[in-house]
Amino acid sequence: MIKQVLMDKFNKNITSSVMRSANDVLRNDLIKDVTNTLDKDTITIKSTVISESLLSEYSCKIIFDIKTMDIIGTYCSCADYEKNEFKKENYCCKHLAASFYEFVNNASCDEKLSEILNGRIKENKKNKTMENEILNTLIDERENILKFEVILSKNHWSSKLQAEFKLGLRNKKMYVIKDLNHFLVSMFNNVPIKYGKDFTFNIKEQKFSYEDSRLIKFICNLKRFSENNTSVRRQDKIIDGKLMTIPSIMLKEFLSIVKKNRIFLGDGFFYRILECDVIEGDIPVSFSLKSASHEISLEVLDIMPEPLSDNNDVFMFGTSLYIPSIEQCERLEPYLKIFNKTRKVVFDKNDEETILRKLIPNIQKTSSQLILSQSIRKKIISGPVNFRFYFDKERENVSLQYKVSYEGHEFNFFEEYKDKIIYRDTQKENEVYNILKNLGFDEVNEKFYLLKDDDEIFKFFKYEIEKLQRYGEVFYSERFKGIRSIKKSDFKGEVRKGKFDYFELKFKLTNIHEDEVTKILRSFRDNVKYYKLENGEYLDLEEEALKEALNLIDSLVINEEFDDNIVLIPLSKGAYVEDYLDNKNFRYIKTCDEMKDLKIKLNNIENKTFQMPYGILAKLRDYQKQGYNWLRTLDYLGFGGILADEMGLGKTLQTITFILSKANSKTLIVAPTSLIYNWLSEFKKFAPSLKVLICNGTPDERKKYIENYKDYDVIITTYNMLRNDLEHYDMFFDYCILDEAQNIKNYNSLNAKCVKKIKSRVRFALTGTPVENSLMELWSIFDFIMPGYLYDEKRFTTRYFRRLEESPEILEEIHKMVKPFILRRLKKNVIKELPDKIEKIMNIPLSDEQKIVYETYAEYAKNLIQKKVESDEFKKSKIEILSYVTKLRQICLDPSVIMDNYNGTSGKIDALIELLEQSIEGDHKVLVFSQFTSVLKNISTILKENNMSYCYLDGSMTSSERMKMVNEFNDGNKNIFLISLKAGGTGLNLTSADIVIHFDPWWNPAVEDQATDRAHRLGQKNVVEVIKLIASGTIEEKIIDLQNSKRELIDKVLSDDLSADVFVNKLNDDEILQLFN
Repeated sequence: MIKQVLMDKFNKNITSSVMRSANDVLRNDLIKDVTNTLDKDTITIKSTVISESLLSEYSCKIIFDIKTMDIIGTYCSCADYEKNEFKKENYCCKHLAASFYEFVNNASCDEKLSEILNGRIKENKKNKTMENEILNTLIDERENILKFEVILSKNHWSSKLQAEFKLGLRNKKMYVIKDLNHFLVSMFNNVPIKYGKDFTFNIKEQKFSYEDSRLIKFICNLKRFSENNTSVRRQDKIIDGKLMTIPSIMLKEFLSIVKKNRIFLGDGFFYRILECDVIEGDIPVSFSLKSASHEISLEVLDIMPEPLSDNNDVFMFGTSLYIPSIEQCERLEPYLKIFNKTRKVVFDKNDEETILRKLIPNIQKTSSQLILSQSIRKKIISGPVNFRFYFDKERENVSLQYKVSYEGHEFNFFEEYKDKIIYRDTQKENEVYNILKNLGFDEVNEKFYLLKDDDEIFKFFKYEIEKLQRYGEVFYSERFKGIRSIKKSDFKGEVRKGKFDYFELKFKLTNIHEDEVTKILRSFRDNVKYYKLENGEYLDLEEEALKEALNLIDSLVINEEFDDNIVLIPLSKGAYVEDYLDNKNFRYIKTCDEMKDLKIKLNNIENKTFQMPYGILAKLRDYQKQGYNWLRTLDYLGFGGILADEMGLGKTLQTITFILSKANSKTLIVAPTSLIYNWLSEFKKFAPSLKVLICNGTPDERKKYIENYKDYDVIITTYNMLRNDLEHYDMFFDYCILDEAQNIKNYNSLNAKCVKKIKSRVRFALTGTPVENSLMELWSIFDFIMPGYLYDEKRFTTRYFRRLEESPEILEEIHKMVKPFILRRLKKNVIKELPDKIEKIMNIPLSDEQKIVYETYAEYAKNLIQKKVESDEFKKSKIEILSYVTKLRQICLDPSVIMDNYNGTSGKIDALIELLEQSIEGDHKVLVFSQFTSVLKNISTILKENNMSYCYLDGSMTSSERMKMVNEFNDGNKNIFLISLKAGGTGLNLTSADIVIHFDPWWNPAVEDQATDRAHRLGQKNVVEVIKLIASGTIEEKIIDLQNSKRELIDKVLSDDLSADVFVNKLNDDEILQLFN
């Protein structure tokens, strides 16, 4: 923090151009050395900087006050510093700035600033006595500040101004400096000078104020100028004893420096010495203009200012010295010549028109003190200008009349006002005229026209009109209103219960014909920013009220056509519409009681209670009862839903309970091959009264089973078998339920297309991961459970998917639409008694031989990819690049899986064996997951060599073999289970294990979480330890980073936290190359 304060203080002291030049010095490495010293009060930075030509060096020094962090001293030997050091206190050139930046970026800076900070802490702990001492010191320092007084006089012979100076301490007696040269020499040599018995000048103990330091620099420069300028005559010495002659050209600068000092006017000004002020501002010269019967007179009311410099830039007026603006100096010149000879000028009455139009404005620009007689005032208008802009429509063009107004007298900018003489503010009027031209207006016959296309006209009225409003009022004719503003009160209507399963919303937009509503909606869907009404006005389709109204209509209208401004609302969207109108405060849309009732039911869906079915042989937990009631409520309302509980919470049990409650119904369950026997086992265990059929066997056998479906309550089939048998499934089911519904996340897949052809009254989907990579996955599942609810694929993509990045609120809208139909609970929220899951990452170094292989291959692959990026072949080579990535991951695990001649060791396998040995000693059971079966087989070989018994499972095994292996592990003495991640990541209950090891990380964290949940699920009685083995400094660490970013996507649609952007699972060129670093 203290470094930041130092940086801020320094940066305020320099300009942006100096900062840029300093960076150039640093970039060119021109700083030779930087040193710093810290004493009690200051920190001093010294450096040597080489010039850009490399032919010379500059010495630099910066001094900071460590209490305030202010710069209190600077020095550089360069020409720029010498030129500017007297113009700005503590001036910093580019060499000083570069030296400072070099210091703060150096480690020694942190050390010095730490010393300062520690010193401050100690200082804060000092007692009250020390505080008093500090206070006394500060008071003493205040009393030791020196001050100058200046006495100005005129040389009797040359009329040049001369100054003498008095010196003393503040609030003390002042002493005349009798020998100015002696004073300067003594000061620079630190030699004290005694001026009286009570005052000795000693620069070591006393200080000058900032202003007086500038005065000394001015005197020194003047002295140096005099000594170096051979044209100055000897008798015209600048400094002579106590007097300093001020060159006329430097008088203005001198007075600007001493304006805060006490200044006295001596010889040559008044008969006695008077104190005066220096005023930087215009001289208030007073004039009077009167009109008589035959003449007009202009009179100066006071004395005229007296010029004191040859440049006429410093004047004596009254008892004050004035430094007026350059403009007043120039305008005063003719008045000085005239009124130095006379105080009054008389003009002929016949010249009144010229005087009123020309002379008065000239005088007013010269001085603000002009008194006009009443008769003159009646003939002129001189008030401030006001602007008015009148827009109208002429044929197809937008016209503008630009008018100006003075004291209520309004007229066209292009006209001359004839009734009175108006002193027009031509500068401001022309400023507005130029603004209109810059805005694209064309001038035709004393009018302006906006001869642009509709896009440009709309942009003007939306974004540029405020530029005119800053200057004046904007008016619109009855024929043209510019942009029509739509308020929520303009959107009126009512919702009533319609025929069949629909509500009807009848609405209107005030003052907009219903024939145009369809066209407005079409423009809104096309992301057009405006719509041009038939009367020429523009509707801003991004205006919040109109946007919200159109968004609601757009979300309900399937196509762009609807009759009589009536929109049909499916019952399933009734609660969404009611909630939308309420949240967006559309008070002028009245909804019906049926819609309000539906919203209440869906909002309280989890609290609805149904009788538990007779014959269920399980005691459901409270959250499982809520899940059962949720399924029953949706079924009662005729809606589908997604039961999206986290893995291990018993989605199967809740579904079986629901099916059992629907007596005499027919249910089709579609599940992955690995889970169909698990479903059968669960039915036998929890609902043995139901007749359940697994539809497997030969095609003829399956056909026969399907034909006899009426003999069963539940038919269970797989996604693969359904594809093959689809032609036989032409019957109508009461319920169709998908398990692991992420199998249809690709809406173009055969799985998705086939299950959506099954005819059923209500459909449910079970999945722990309804969204893994893309919102289109969620759409595909909704397209199964409630076809059309999220529109068709094209409409969903256009309305939502493609607009995610530009419109974050779209995600919130999707969330509100799907929320009633997705039930998702997490273990941490619903099962307090479930043992904790402890997750940790173990970073494992590669073995020496393994590291050589990894680095060699990574560099080789990176070079190949770089070439493809440079040759624009990157997009065509994704598969090839993926193979490089895969090989790199395999090398992290065991190089021998891709290198037949590899004889080295694997750091990860060695670490795994050690972990397994420790686990077995602690009587734990361990699951080991890997994506690569070749690696698992190598691990199994080593386990055999070490006499460690294990179970093994990969995708080549049949369902019955899998169940046998699971039972053997759960019930037997084998403590290690090697499992292929894809084959065993779902559908297995392995709660006998309490340690899960992920041997290699997978891109999608949801896949790993599913695998972990084989052990961390209902029935687990122990704390589950999850260990991820990560090869240090390799691609695996980058995969972990990708996992962390990908976890956010699942939560975005399924929780209320919608603030972050949706994670897009794509890697660009740089991200791919980073994997190989």
